[in-house]
Parts: sequence; C-alpha cells; structure tokens
Amino acid sequence: MIRLRLCGAGLLLALSACGGDEPAEPGVADVAAKISTQRSDSLHARIIPESDLPPEGSRSLLDYWLAEQGGIPFPFSRFVEALAAEDSRGRDPLMVLIPDGRSLLKAQADFTAPRIVLAASMQTPEGALQQPDFKGRLYLGFTELANEIEVLSYNEQAGRFEFQLISDYCEGCNPRLVYAKRAICITCHQGGVPIFSVRPWAETNAQAGIAARIAEHYSDSVHGAPIATTLEMPDAIDNLTNQAAVLAATQRAWLDGCGSGAAGVTCRRELLRHALRWISNPASLDDGAPDLVAAQRVQWPAAGIPIAGNDLRSRDPFDSGLYQESFWAQLRRLIFGEPPRQSTGDKLADFDLLPRLPAEFDPLSRREPKKNILATDVDAALGVALLFTSQDRARLEQASNYSGAALERAVQALPDKLFEPAPLRRSVLMNALLERLGAPVPAHRFADLGELSPPLLEGEPPLALAAGSPLEPFERYCFACHRGNPSARLNFMAGPDEASVLASIKAKENMQEVLDWERYRGTRKEGQLMPPADSWQREDLMQARAGQAGEPDPLEQMRETLPSMFDF
Repeated sequence: MIRLRLCGAGLLLALSACGGDEPAEPGVADVAAKISTQRSDSLHARIIPESDLPPEGSRSLLDYWLAEQGGIPFPFSRFVEALAAEDSRGRDPLMVLIPDGRSLLKAQADFTAPRIVLAASMQTPEGALQQPDFKGRLYLGFTELANEIEVLSYNEQAGRFEFQLISDYCEGCNPRLVYAKRAICITCHQGGVPIFSVRPWAETNAQAGIAARIAEHYSDSVHGAPIATTLEMPDAIDNLTNQAAVLAATQRAWLDGCGSGAAGVTCRRELLRHALRWISNPASLDDGAPDLVAAQRVQWPAAGIPIAGNDLRSRDPFDSGLYQESFWAQLRRLIFGEPPRQSTGDKLADFDLLPRLPAEFDPLSRREPKKNILATDVDAALGVALLFTSQDRARLEQASNYSGAALERAVQALPDKLFEPAPLRRSVLMNALLERLGAPVPAHRFADLGELSPPLLEGEPPLALAAGSPLEPFERYCFACHRGNPSARLNFMAGPDEASVLASIKAKENMQEVLDWERYRGTRKEGQLMPPADSWQREDLMQARAGQAGEPDPLEQMRETLPSMFDF
C-alpha cells in the first residue's frame, strides 16, 4: 500500500517508512507472558492458585449448571431462556449490546453482529434444596462472528472466578466448553474479576446512537437481547461486577488478612460472627466492631487487602480521536477509510492489529485498587455477609428463632477446623451453622449430578514426557509461556507428542541466541535472553545452575538439544 510519509522537510509518496519503524507496543500475548512468570508466596496464592484448570475437586458454577442442563443451550436465545427459568419471576438476565468494544474479540464484533454481554442476576425460587447463587457469579460475552462465548464463572469450592470459553458455538457445529489460559484473561481482568465500564456506558446500547445503528440490522432483538435499553441495565451490571470484586477481595482477606495459626482461626471466626451480626442488624457495625478489629490487627498486612480496580473509563466508539494513532495513520484513515476487520485465525493477533487506545481507555493498562481494606476496617465482614443469599438468611433466622445472640453462640461453638486456612465457602458455613442450630441441613441442588467429566483446557493437552526426555528442562522453564498459548507466535512448543515438540523447538530461529547467557550478558541483547529476567523461571534456573556439584546444568542441557549454528 502507498503510504504518505514526511521525510526530511518534504512530503513524499513512499512505499516504506522513513528511517525505520517505531517499536511496537507490547501486545496482549506479551503482557500475558510476563504475568505467567509472576508468582506470590502468600497464603492466598498457595491455597487459591492461578492455575488454568480449576484446582482439583472444584469446578465452576457453569460446569455444574450445564451438566444439569444436559448440554450447552443453542442458539443463544435459548441460553437466555434457560437462565431466565432460574429466576423466581422468570426475568431475563441483565444484557447489553456492545458493537465496538474492548474485549479480546473486539475485531469480530460490529453493528451487524454486536457482542452480547450478559450478567446473571437471577433470584432462585425458595425450596427444600440449597440453591446455587447465580447473582453476580456468572458472566457471558457472546461474539457471534467468532462463534465463541467468553465466560467468567464463580468456583465456590476454589474461591475464585474461572475463565472459560464455549468455542464452535454456531449452527451445525459441536460447541466445546474449555478453560481458557488464565494469564491471557487477567491481562484485562486484573485481580481475576469481571470488568465493566462506568457511567455513562457510551459503548453500550443504552446510548441512543448505538441502539439506532444496531436497529438498522435487526427488527426485534439480538439473540434474545433487547436492541435498546435504559441506563438502568448497564448500571445494574456495573453493580454486580463491583460485588464480584468485593467477593474476590473477601477471599484474600479471609486468608491473607487473617493469616495462619490460632490467630488466623480467631480472626476468621470473628469475621463470620460479625457478618451474621450485620445480617441480623445492619446498624450493628456502626460501633466500629472492636473485637473484629483486634483480631484483624494480629496478622493483617500493613498495606491492606486490595479490592481490584475493575472499572473501565467510559469510551465513545464514535469518537475517532480516541484511537492513539500517529498523524500519518490518521491521515491514511481519512484518505482510505476504515481498514476492514479481517480475522487472521489468531484472536490475539487480531486484537493487536487494531489501533491501540490511549492508556486511560485501554483495559491492558494497569489499574490501581479501588481500595485497600485495612485492619481497622469492617469491609471484610461485610464481604462475608454478602456471601449468603436471601434464602440462606431466611433459613438462618428461622433456625435461630430470629435471635442474633443464638447465631453468635452457634459461631462460637463451631470447631476450629472449620476456620483453618481454606477458601471461604458459603455451603460449608451454611451446613455447619444449621447443624449447630439443630436445623435440617438441605442437600445442595447440584449434589446428585455425580462426577463431572475432566475439565478441558484451551489449546494443547498436557504432554506426558518419558523419563530422561530432553524436553524436561523446556517443560520446567519454557512451557508456561510457549505451550498452549493461544498466540501462534508464542505457541511454538505446541505439538501432540515429544517428537513434534522437539522438532518445533529445533526449528525455531534464535533459540541458541536467547539461551546463550555467557555471550550476551552485559550486551544490548541481554534483555532478549530467556527465561525473562523478572520471571520465577529465571530465578529457578539460576538456582539450579548454582546447585550441587555434578548435577547437570539445565541451561546447557537445553542448548545441547538445539542444533549448532554450523550444523548443515
């Protein structure tokens, strides 16, 4: 393509850039690769890991619900109807349309096929069973042109939100539910929580201009989602995502705030006691809860427990000035029009090819916490209170004969084992409290589903290595970023077996150079050495190299596996 360039003092028609290209900004795959090398040794990180698949013995709310449904509802309008059937009044879940947004699949959404963002808000009917809590714990993003639904679904047993995908979601296809690469997702979903923009939600169909453009292509609804809506709809979604951020922070407070040992048990017991006190009498925490604060002061981090910053600044997609492009890029856009959105088959590449937004609008930009919960705050107890549904509260009130004092005595009588470090689980606490109060313990609605099929991971399946395989050091120090990565550029260690993976590694250019520490340390190429300098893989590799005498050097093992520069 002929491009206008300003070379020296004159305006010239040229086929290439003047003096070379500017360095590209890090793409989503690069940001994810850096995140995947970071780890924490906190109690929360050890008990609630950042693994791609859910921790053993746990699954997401969506997994259980779909197993009960017998499959994935299709088309999406039936998915909406099935979720609405969970509501005691048959109300639809909250939905907005976003034709030009900021999701990973934004390149494949437009006014002819806007992305549908759905937040579960259903109030399940009362009954004999303990019902799952859908409200604020399930979010879907359906992008029709990508044949994919992005999912955030809460995992009660693990105490975290899971990132999942329903791929091949199209007519004549076989939809497949998989767990996504978590490091990719948390580049935007920082803190592992849902994100959403703030008022006035200019990207959504709550804005008249957006709704009018969508209405040019639809006469009724978009797969069950209304074409136009009021500001109340995105406002309600925003509120639910904020509650989700508080839920995640409460899990951190339960573990990292209270800590381990006897002091941790006392702290967690106080959190539950004050949560139930607040449920019985919302004004009860106005006195500052000195017992709770005293228990929190023992091991609470001085910096506090962060509530993830999950609010994105509202962005108007009609404002072309929001694109952070050079003058020449904007001039090309004026002359040649908007570039077509074509899919390359690599959604990360498609995402990175679109014009980058200014940092204040870009979900990849690091965001500060909304708040840090300090030891002197009662926010964590309020977070524990939000864990219980209205049906839970009714059961507890009835079981305690509407006596707040009886509820507190029940908490004090619970065994210490219940308050040892573990994820904060609503059903576990409910069952223990009801049993202590002498009330019937209802079975959970999902208890009779039986075993679920093994969870599937997006990308490559795990690779079983033979003993002494030359891939062992690559598995330890490289696979986290380069195997199963949805970015084709970074996924060069993919393959179904050892032979194909080894062949791909040997064929990769510059592998010898990025592992040649002795040659390039102290030079301008030092930053290209692998594993990255700020990664735990680099730290472990250095420790292994400095280990016991006679032990093999894993760096040399990897280099010896690769072909020499002079092998022909």
